[in-house]
Amino acid sequence: MYFLLRLLLIAFIGINSGCSPKKALLPRPPLTDIQKAFETKCRKDYNLNIITRLVGRTFWIYAPTDKPLFDFAAETPAPPDPLKKPAKYDLLYIDGQFKNNAFNFEYDIIPKIKSNMQSEGIRNEETDSFNKLFNNIFTAVTEVLLDPKTPVSFVVISITDIKKGIEARFTFYLDDYRKFSVEGIPLDEFSKRELQEEKGSTQYIGGEIGQHLEYNDISMPVFLTKQMLNRIRFKFTQSDFPPQENYEEAIIGIIADTTRYYNFKDFKEVRTSDIRTKKKMIFTPAQLDFFGDDKPKSTTDQTSNGKLIHIIFENGKSTIKDQ
Repeated sequence: MYFLLRLLLIAFIGINSGCSPKKALLPRPPLTDIQKAFETKCRKDYNLNIITRLVGRTFWIYAPTDKPLFDFAAETPAPPDPLKKPAKYDLLYIDGQFKNNAFNFEYDIIPKIKSNMQSEGIRNEETDSFNKLFNNIFTAVTEVLLDPKTPVSFVVISITDIKKGIEARFTFYLDDYRKFSVEGIPLDEFSKRELQEEKGSTQYIGGEIGQHLEYNDISMPVFLTKQMLNRIRFKFTQSDFPPQENYEEAIIGIIADTTRYYNFKDFKEVRTSDIRTKKKMIFTPAQLDFFGDDKPKSTTDQTSNGKLIHIIFENGKSTIKDQ
């Protein structure tokens, strides 16, 4: 049922966005050496006529196809997992942005009372043609872009069904893929780091050259903000271990861990706003050390040795006091 609703939403988006005028197509900049190598690789080895753009340190790959990306299939019944904990909260809404050198998040969370959502025995899955196209592009990424001297930090892959107007987009930090390719991080962790989007629009139909794309250079703060949102949604809706008590601590922990994974310190603070309770909190980078599954060992030792860490919120500011 979830996938049916998602496809209906895609159709709705497509109908409502089809009336807007198409964007004027700008001339394509001259190809760089890395673009030439990648496009030649795809054309000669896989017979793919893909289009690339290099904007700053972001490498865009547009792969149009007239074959469907997704299809329905029967879902194999699975016995209940005795280790999976039931969700205690419903995440109704969450959004975030990086602004004024700070991560800003707002959310609406309520206690989960009852749910009648049940599997209808149908799942949405990628088609064989999509998987072949996807694997060929990632093979080309592996063989052409993984050289440490490559002037690329982020990769965006847009695979678009130009017959039905459906796009599957994947955005990832190239160094994450390097780590995954040598088993430095497992597949499930790479999947959490990769941004995945599915969109639909009648403007995508017939788009042989990807005129609907807005090419831009992705910044690390914006990338991390979107990844944090995805991780938080996953924690509340898909994880086997959703938040059971203090959901605020779970959210701050995910934010702290994500900055930690990338050793990202170029920010002033984290701001959160609970829409329902009107509670607002501010955390400095130093205070984030006390949160997350992968918090520094020194803070873990402090709490395990009996030192109590109190976070006090006064006048919209948070301070840490220990005893």
